Amino acid sequence: MSSQEQELGSPPGPSEIEVPIHYMVDTGETPVFHQTASAADPVTMRGTREARPMTIRNARLQPDGFSLDVEGFTFAEHVTAVADFYDDAQLSSVYTPEIEQLIARIAGASEVVVFDHTRRSTDGAQRVKRDWRDPVPLPHSDYTDASAAQRMRDVFGDGADDRLTRRFAVVNVWRSMTGPIEQWPVAVCDARTINDDRMHKIVRSAPHRTEPSFEYSRSSETRHASYDANHRWFYFPQMTRNETLLFKNYDTLRDGTARYALHSAFEDPTSPSDPAPRESIESRAFLFFD
Repeated sequence: MSSQEQELGSPPGPSEIEVPIHYMVDTGETPVFHQTASAADPVTMRGTREARPMTIRNARLQPDGFSLDVEGFTFAEHVTAVADFYDDAQLSSVYTPEIEQLIARIAGASEVVVFDHTRRSTDGAQRVKRDWRDPVPLPHSDYTDASAAQRMRDVFGDGADDRLTRRFAVVNVWRSMTGPIEQWPVAVCDARTINDDRMHKIVRSAPHRTEPSFEYSRSSETRHASYDANHRWFYFPQMTRNETLLFKNYDTLRDGTARYALHSAFEDPTSPSDPAPRESIESRAFLFFD
């Protein structure tokens, strides 16, 4: 049986695949990620990229599992009560509390506050119709120390000062909104294989951000990775609507606990010839600990 053939009842996907990962080239200049006013418009990145072939392992076949505090990511089955992910009201009333409870249970957090839901699609017409964003095929983490603190102030206002004195983290929860993911899945990189010296600040130009507290040079920072042969990438093939990928984007701890796991969409060479468009939702949440 070839690596792509599946025995009855076995996990989906080959044991590993090799794909190009579009790493940033460090030129000494700070690149700018131009996020558009309309979510449906393609984003642009000023800066130099290089495609490096990397092995991505099938995480479903790993015997020991994963954790947010060790590898920086984990996987959980989660049957949602959301009937329609296109409905903003259901995201607020049903999905937000579901995700807060899921993260609290897995991470052991005393409080979880979801502050953002982002829908994405590979279907251009759908993005225009619904003002959704496209997948991001670049290895990155969403926050720096400065932008995580500023995002806290954006969300909590005057209440942020006390929260900033205690440990907090930011975790994303990613899932399919429809059927199994057949194209452009998300890969995550084991936090233990990431070298901070190969991470680079990116300035996000985000004209749609209008909060009074928004500071262009601080809350708009993200971090992108340059090539590192030590990176160990994983993915969960053909994720369904009732499965979730949780990955850490930020943690204030500096004691060896995973602070973040890189993530990136990638073009899957095992996708069917006529794949269903990817429609996904990622939710970002602050985690607080007693």
